Amino acid sequence: MALGPLELMVLSFPADRLGEGVRATLAWLITADKMRVVDALVIRTDSAGGACAVELSELPGLCDEAAMLRLASGLITESDIDEMAGMVDAQTDALAVLLEHRWVQDLAGPVAAERGSILALTHIPGAPWHSRVMATTI
Repeated sequence: MALGPLELMVLSFPADRLGEGVRATLAWLITADKMRVVDALVIRTDSAGGACAVELSELPGLCDEAAMLRLASGLITESDIDEMAGMVDAQTDALAVLLEHRWVQDLAGPVAAERGSILALTHIPGAPWHSRVMATTI
């Protein structure tokens, strides 16, 4: 099965709020019809102070077993995990979510009908939501 364009999104949560954050994030993403969660895992600091990846199936109560199997494709690589390791500390965990942008496939048909093609997709990150709120309230 061919996949559409993929994007790796990394979200941070206080370690003590990780479960609620993962549940809320996955619930929203799974119901979004223009994107699909291809892989997901948690990056956290282990007891030795190093960062490690934790499969969602290792975290009790997040979602049912069938959903966890769908969310563990193994497409998030060791090099991705190494890159994200600097984003966590003892108080913060990260949720890495690999997303497939299905809307691009929907767009490809009309573009191709006019003998066009999608040449490139470039992600331009915006400021995180909390930064925008802080900037407007100061």
